[in-house]
Formats: sequence, structure tokens, C-alpha cells
Amino acid sequence: MTGQALVTAGSTHMDALGAENHSEFVTFNIAGQLFGIPVLIVQDILVPENIASVPLAPPEVRGSINLRGRIVTVIDVRIRLGLERRSIRKKSIVNDVSEAEAPALKVIEGGIDKTPEDAPSNGDAAPGAAQNSTSEESAHAAIEAVKRKKRQHMMGVTVEHQHELYTLLVDSVGNVINLPKNGYESNPTTLDPLWRDFSNGVYRLEGALMVVLDVVRLLDFKAQL
Repeated sequence: MTGQALVTAGSTHMDALGAENHSEFVTFNIAGQLFGIPVLIVQDILVPENIASVPLAPPEVRGSINLRGRIVTVIDVRIRLGLERRSIRKKSIVNDVSEAEAPALKVIEGGIDKTPEDAPSNGDAAPGAAQNSTSEESAHAAIEAVKRKKRQHMMGVTVEHQHELYTLLVDSVGNVINLPKNGYESNPTTLDPLWRDFSNGVYRLEGALMVVLDVVRLLDFKAQL
């Protein structure tokens, strides 16, 4: 019953909250929709592992994990929103890549995701440059393939609610973004009814609409546990 923590909220995140006219959100994606929740309630961002089932729990409860000695209830946000359940993909990404993709995984994990600096330019093409170019393209294709596989793993956003911890199981996690409060809007009439019941409001970002998730309402089925 463990969860592998990737990010822990700390004082460094809180320093950016000094601006009275801005709010900071952790973003994540569910079924193609961008959501955000206040960074102040986020405790961890993790890859849920070894989720233990909870007998007689409602379908939204995927189980529980042990996070640094505390039992944390894992909530499947997709189910809570009325969407189809997804596999968490417990299989390790290391065991899930092909032999050809294995070097690409090492490149990504090593923090190197770029063309080798010693690759010759078109003007200085040496004999065999075409072969090198083909190999380079194959390497980039392998890197992208591994990235897609890494994104297939569902993520957990752990929040604190009424002195208890819950991990919200989501499709993927985005960035921490700082938004002006005057950009906040109430739910538009065009908002998909699927999201409206759990939305506190929205922000219109460049190329995307971010729904501010109502975590209190999302966890309102606590009495059923």
C-alpha cells in the first residue's frame, strides 16, 4: 500500500502566493479537460502504487495507499464525474518498453531530450550522414514513444480535506500556474454539464478552458465510506 511521491508541496511554493491579485493552481487533465485546484490544498503529486481495495466502498473509491505512514483514500475522479474507469497500468515503464526503446528511456530519465551536440550540420555532412540522420530520427521516434507510454500511467494528486488525505486519481498532471484573480469567471452556460456540478468557476487560458475543481463537492460522498 505505497505511493511514490513525485512532488511535495512546501514553503517554496507558498512564497509565490504573496501577490494578493493572483492565485496559484495545480493543473491536471481528465478526459481531455483541463482542471485546476488551489496549490494550498495539494500535499503531493505521485504515481499510485499497490492500491489496496476497500471492502464495500463506493465505486469512486479505488482503494487506499500508505503515504509516509498515513493511510490515504484514493478517489477515481473519472468515476466520480461519470466517466469510464481507466487502468492505472501498474506495470513498470522500464518493463514496458521494447529493446529498441530502452536507450530512449535512459535519455529521458537522464534529463537529456535533444539532438546530440556533435551531430554534423547539413553543410558539414560527412560520408554516412544520411545514415546518421536516419538513426537520429529513429532515436527521436523512440523517445516520443516512451514519453507516450509514460503519460499512459495515471497520476495521483493528494489533497487535504477536513484533516484527512485523499489522492485524486487523474489522467495526467500538468504544471503549477499563477493566474490573476480578475481572470476568474463563474461557470459559463456553455460549460459541459459533465463538469458543471463539480466546477467552482473557470479561467480562459490561451487555447484552453481551465475548470476550477470543487474538491469539497467532489468528496461530498464521505458519509458513504
